[in-house]
Amino acid sequence: MKAKSILTGFLTGALIAGVSTLLYAPASGKDLRKRINKNMEEIMSLITEMTEQIKEMKDEAITASKISKESMKDFISDVKILIQNWKENIEPHKKEIGLKMKEIESALSELEAIMVTSSVNSLKKINE
Repeated sequence: MKAKSILTGFLTGALIAGVSTLLYAPASGKDLRKRINKNMEEIMSLITEMTEQIKEMKDEAITASKISKESMKDFISDVKILIQNWKENIEPHKKEIGLKMKEIESALSELEAIMVTSSVNSLKKINE
Protein backbone atom coordinates (compact mmCIF):
# COMPACT_ATOMS: atom_id res chain seq x y z
CA MET A 1 0.00 0.00 0.00
CA LYS A 2 2.88 2.36 0.70
CA ALA A 3 4.19 1.91 -2.85
CA LYS A 4 0.73 2.73 -4.18
CA SER A 5 0.65 5.98 -2.22
CA ILE A 6 4.12 6.93 -3.40
CA LEU A 7 3.32 6.15 -7.04
CA THR A 8 0.03 8.02 -6.86
CA GLY A 9 1.72 11.04 -5.30
CA PHE A 10 4.51 11.00 -7.87
CA LEU A 11 2.19 10.78 -10.85
CA THR A 12 -0.18 13.39 -9.42
CA GLY A 13 2.76 15.73 -8.80
CA ALA A 14 4.02 15.18 -12.35
CA LEU A 15 0.58 15.93 -13.75
CA ILE A 16 0.21 19.10 -11.67
CA ALA A 17 3.72 20.23 -12.62
CA GLY A 18 2.95 19.72 -16.31
CA VAL A 19 -0.31 21.65 -16.13
CA SER A 20 1.34 24.42 -14.08
CA THR A 21 4.11 24.75 -16.61
CA LEU A 22 1.58 25.09 -19.40
CA LEU A 23 -0.48 27.67 -17.53
CA TYR A 24 2.42 29.83 -16.36
CA ALA A 25 4.48 29.72 -19.55
CA PRO A 26 4.39 33.04 -21.37
CA ALA A 27 2.05 32.53 -24.32
CA SER A 28 -1.11 34.01 -25.72
CA GLY A 29 -4.47 32.52 -24.84
CA LYS A 30 -4.83 31.06 -28.32
CA ASP A 31 -1.38 29.41 -28.18
CA LEU A 32 -2.08 28.14 -24.68
CA ARG A 33 -5.35 26.54 -25.78
CA LYS A 34 -3.60 24.89 -28.72
CA ARG A 35 -0.88 23.49 -26.44
CA ILE A 36 -3.46 22.29 -23.92
CA ASN A 37 -5.45 20.54 -26.66
CA LYS A 38 -2.26 19.08 -28.10
CA ASN A 39 -1.06 17.85 -24.70
CA MET A 40 -4.52 16.72 -23.57
CA GLU A 41 -4.04 13.34 -25.25
CA GLU A 42 -0.75 12.85 -23.43
CA ILE A 43 -2.31 13.91 -20.14
CA MET A 44 -5.27 11.56 -20.64
CA SER A 45 -2.88 8.78 -21.61
CA LEU A 46 -0.87 9.37 -18.43
CA ILE A 47 -4.03 9.38 -16.31
CA THR A 48 -5.24 6.15 -17.94
CA GLU A 49 -1.85 4.53 -17.47
CA MET A 50 -1.70 5.65 -13.85
CA THR A 51 -5.20 4.25 -13.22
CA GLU A 52 -4.25 0.90 -14.77
CA GLN A 53 -1.04 0.72 -12.72
CA ILE A 54 -2.93 1.47 -9.53
CA LYS A 55 -5.47 -1.26 -10.34
CA GLU A 56 -2.63 -3.72 -11.04
CA MET A 57 -0.92 -2.81 -7.77
CA LYS A 58 -4.20 -3.28 -5.90
CA ASP A 59 -4.74 -6.70 -7.49
CA GLU A 60 -1.14 -7.72 -6.72
CA ALA A 61 -1.51 -6.59 -3.11
CA ILE A 62 -4.73 -8.59 -2.73
CA THR A 63 -3.11 -11.66 -4.29
CA ALA A 64 -0.03 -11.32 -2.07
CA SER A 65 -2.25 -10.96 0.98
CA LYS A 66 -4.17 -14.14 0.13
CA ILE A 67 -0.96 -16.06 -0.51
CA SER A 68 0.48 -14.81 2.79
CA LYS A 69 -2.62 -15.89 4.72
CA GLU A 70 -2.54 -19.34 3.13
CA SER A 71 1.20 -19.67 3.77
CA MET A 72 0.79 -18.65 7.41
CA LYS A 73 -2.03 -21.18 7.87
CA ASP A 74 0.17 -23.91 6.38
CA PHE A 75 3.14 -22.83 8.50
CA ILE A 76 1.10 -22.80 11.72
CA SER A 77 -0.35 -26.20 10.88
CA ASP A 78 3.13 -27.61 10.23
CA VAL A 79 4.46 -26.17 13.51
CA LYS A 80 1.55 -27.71 15.44
CA ILE A 81 2.27 -31.10 13.88
CA LEU A 82 5.98 -30.79 14.70
CA ILE A 83 5.22 -29.88 18.32
CA GLN A 84 2.81 -32.81 18.64
CA ASN A 85 5.42 -35.19 17.16
CA TRP A 86 8.08 -33.81 19.51
CA LYS A 87 5.79 -34.38 22.51
CA GLU A 88 5.13 -37.94 21.38
CA ASN A 89 8.85 -38.58 20.84
CA ILE A 90 9.93 -37.32 24.26
CA GLU A 91 7.17 -39.10 26.22
CA PRO A 92 9.05 -42.43 26.57
CA HIS A 93 12.20 -40.54 27.47
CA LYS A 94 10.38 -38.62 30.20
CA LYS A 95 9.56 -41.90 31.93
CA GLU A 96 13.12 -43.13 31.52
CA ILE A 97 14.52 -39.87 32.89
CA GLY A 98 12.14 -40.13 35.87
CA LEU A 99 13.36 -43.65 36.62
CA LYS A 100 17.00 -42.57 36.35
CA MET A 101 16.32 -39.62 38.69
CA LYS A 102 14.87 -42.02 41.28
CA GLU A 103 17.95 -44.23 40.94
CA ILE A 104 20.22 -41.20 41.42
CA GLU A 105 18.22 -40.06 44.48
CA SER A 106 18.47 -43.55 45.93
CA ALA A 107 22.22 -43.68 45.29
CA LEU A 108 22.63 -40.25 46.93
CA SER A 109 20.68 -41.40 49.97
CA GLU A 110 22.90 -44.48 50.26
CA LEU A 111 25.99 -42.29 49.87
CA GLU A 112 24.77 -39.96 52.63
CA ALA A 113 24.17 -42.90 54.92
CA ILE A 114 27.66 -44.24 54.21
CA MET A 115 29.19 -40.79 54.79
CA VAL A 116 27.36 -40.38 58.10
CA THR A 117 28.40 -43.86 59.23
CA SER A 118 31.97 -43.25 58.13
CA SER A 119 32.08 -39.90 59.95
CA VAL A 120 30.66 -41.44 63.12
CA ASN A 121 33.20 -44.27 62.98
CA SER A 122 36.03 -41.81 62.39
CA LEU A 123 34.93 -39.75 65.41
CA LYS A 124 34.76 -42.88 67.60
CA LYS A 125 38.31 -43.84 66.62
CA ILE A 126 39.56 -40.37 67.37
CA ASN A 127 37.88 -40.37 70.81
CA GLU A 128 39.30 -43.77 71.76
